[in-house]
Amino acid sequence: MAGSGAGDGDVHARVKYKGVARTADGRWRGFITNKFGKRYGVGDHGTPEEAALAHDRAILAILGAHASPAALNFRAAFSDTELRFLRGPHAPSRRAAGVIAAVMRGAAFDAELERFAARAYDAHTDPELALDVAAFRLASRDADALAQPERDAERAAFVAAARNKVHDAAWLRSYLQRRRLVGATFEDENRWPPVVPPPVVDVGDGFAGNELVYLPYGSCHVDEMMITA
Repeated sequence: MAGSGAGDGDVHARVKYKGVARTADGRWRGFITNKFGKRYGVGDHGTPEEAALAHDRAILAILGAHASPAALNFRAAFSDTELRFLRGPHAPSRRAAGVIAAVMRGAAFDAELERFAARAYDAHTDPELALDVAAFRLASRDADALAQPERDAERAAFVAAARNKVHDAAWLRSYLQRRRLVGATFEDENRWPPVVPPPVVDVGDGFAGNELVYLPYGSCHVDEMMITA
């Protein structure tokens, strides 16, 4: 672990981030460590916070719901939408290594997360992503009767809410201050977005007991379905 030494003075100076080390050229390297103590780099970054965030994303991509909040720097900074993007059927890669490769690109990962959040808002046929949109609306206001301009504004707000909060300097300053004073808070609890079983559609006698199961991509095209016995 390395102290953050940059940013907001004494608050940052008192914080030690997990999986962060200073490089010889003054940048900050994120890394994860396996159970045998071997380190794996997750990119060099311009600030200790960016390196700490890369560490957290890599851990979540590997462990998902099994990741302990104690192993993370910024558990409270992750939206449910980002958690779905880091691990599971919505991740940009089926393998954790592929997700980590995207994480190492930093800003490129954030841009792809925003594009995913925009698609998630529109993915009404995907039960898990629709759940995220419903939760967002419940936390803000009832949007059932929104006109199109208002829906566009809500869509933009949903995308903004999906961004990682570490990029919000005011949030980060407040979070680090609270953590320094009181330790872990309720925001750091080990929660994971609920998983909704995909809808099963009975297609009638013609399939003699077979069912069409929608794959979880928000699509209803026949070539993206599976037939199961």
